[in-house]
Amino acid sequence: MKDLLQTQSLADLKTAKNLANLSSEQRSEMLETLRQTEAKDWIRRYKKKIREEGKAEALAWWQKTLSDVVKRRGQKAADDLRKRMNEGGKD
Repeated sequence: MKDLLQTQSLADLKTAKNLANLSSEQRSEMLETLRQTEAKDWIRRYKKKIREEGKAEALAWWQKTLSDVVKRRGQKAADDLRKRMNEGGKD
């Protein structure tokens, strides 16, 4: 029984590591989790900047960071990130 559980666990691990084996629903859920986690991380970084450098410097840093996101991923991705951060900040 123990060997069967270990084998099943290894199979689950292989599936998780290979996105091609995930269903489209699983990939969507994973992407949603990633986006939410990223937004929470940027909130944490922004608040840390405020504490360390002050609000004006933190805001300038964030504007530069957001500009970099636009360059790398496009305006739609930056807007989505900003929206998620605003929603996450209300928790």
